Amino acid sequence: MYEKFFSLEETPFVLTPDPRVLFRGKTHHEILAALVYGVTSQKGLMALIGDVGTGKTTLGRALLRELPEDVHSALVLNPHLSGAELMGAILDDLAVPRKGSTKGELMTTLGEYLLTAGERGETVLVVVDEAQQMSVEALEQIRILSNLETPTRKLLQIVLAGQPELESMLKRHELRQLDQRIGIRCRLRPLDRRDTYRYVEHRLRAAGLNGRLPFTADALALIYRHSRGIPRVINLVCDRALMAAYSAQAREVPASLVRSAIRNLDGQGSRRNVTWPAAVAAGVVAALAVGGAGATVFRARSTPTPASRPAPPPTTEAAPATLTAPAPTSPLRAAPPVADAAAGVSTSVPAPEWQRSIAPLVVRLLTLWGVKDDLTDVMATRAAGEPDGALDLPAVAERYQLTATFLPATTLAELKSIALPALIELAEPTGRRYFLVTRLHGDSVILTDAGGRDTARSGSELAQAWTRTAWVVWRNVDQLPINPAAEMTPTVLATLALRLHKLGHLEEPLPASAEDRFRSAVREFQRGVGLPADGRVGPRTTLALARVVGGKFNPTIATP
Repeated sequence: MYEKFFSLEETPFVLTPDPRVLFRGKTHHEILAALVYGVTSQKGLMALIGDVGTGKTTLGRALLRELPEDVHSALVLNPHLSGAELMGAILDDLAVPRKGSTKGELMTTLGEYLLTAGERGETVLVVVDEAQQMSVEALEQIRILSNLETPTRKLLQIVLAGQPELESMLKRHELRQLDQRIGIRCRLRPLDRRDTYRYVEHRLRAAGLNGRLPFTADALALIYRHSRGIPRVINLVCDRALMAAYSAQAREVPASLVRSAIRNLDGQGSRRNVTWPAAVAAGVVAALAVGGAGATVFRARSTPTPASRPAPPPTTEAAPATLTAPAPTSPLRAAPPVADAAAGVSTSVPAPEWQRSIAPLVVRLLTLWGVKDDLTDVMATRAAGEPDGALDLPAVAERYQLTATFLPATTLAELKSIALPALIELAEPTGRRYFLVTRLHGDSVILTDAGGRDTARSGSELAQAWTRTAWVVWRNVDQLPINPAAEMTPTVLATLALRLHKLGHLEEPLPASAEDRFRSAVREFQRGVGLPADGRVGPRTTLALARVVGGKFNPTIATP
């Protein structure tokens, strides 16, 4: 009912487990990567534990979408089954005709199917939802099924998804053998405060929201306090709050309407609130000048990766999000550098008119990624929140589920391999200026200036003025560190291996370590995109991989 009022294409906070709108926070990403790794490497039995409403079912269905094409899967939604009924349900979901009705006959049919699939190099997965409600008999049948194997591999991969009571059941004496066979255990916890804010925004963006978030900072804080980070409760409160705002014809959802929605869910009344006027687009320039002549254009410091850094609240000042790559030395020399003791690097002080020239380029860059917001308030927050008034570009990008990465000492060939729009700095006779690289065609580079004018320069002309630094904005769908080679955890390795497998560079079984097969697949990918084939997944390989994975949904500077 309120979708059209808020310019949404669909209802954002539905309670159905739709994997298309799965919020991939750090924990969700790690669990999904661990389960995909467990299935593709034939670990056998896995457990996913999470409290009521934390999103186990959604995550389980997302798992089925992430698996390679040669994985056949069955989803068991009814846990109240006997051993024979469980095997029958698995056979039915796998589209395998039953040969008999007794437990022994069904077991034989399933075993024959698994052996045939194994001979073809295929994998079979069974996901059991609400497993805490299964009987001891059915869980014992799961143990027996997990014994179906060859000398080299498990024939059946099983994921038990359930509430914490499942753990208690597995500790029972009669189920100790099943408990000992679980090779991967994952725990899905409620969202923290920052991820709750990101979850709300993610659901709204997935539903088609292009403008600013309707929820105020106080409203988001109240949503977190009431829901304690449980997605199902967040959905209920947000849906009711948007309905209350629609009834009041309020474009903004303040804390008072959220409070009213919470009372309404308990059978109480609601309140009204006034709307918040839209910001003026021209304020972007003023926002960037917040620090005056003593402001730097971009904050640059050495930081955690996006996978480990929590997102700031959407509309409130917070500790600035920072770079995902080693901090550069000062890219601007318009005035003596100012030491940043906290970051351990130097920043510089450009002239106010130079600072104004950067605003339209940032807006244009984010627009290429589908951001249609008025960026006035966002930029003002990310500039005013800095000690020296610097614009925190990574934090602005992260506000829209994007990552901004600084590449020092880069080359035009590397930008061509990455093939994503880049913000570069040129040292010209009239001063230092930023341009947006929007197209590469042969040796010709198309640059867009702050006024929106496109100019073409040859590679040799560019080399004379370019500082060899670049900012690249990208969508980190796999939540990878910017330099996986330095952080090759099992989760990172499993994610990279699966991506390389889907791109046709790596065959199964997927490696459990960065062995020769893995490095060979990386080199094959690097050669394909034009990067030096060193077999290491560094920052530039990560960006190129993200661009290839994103496909047509990413903007590109490559010539069609």
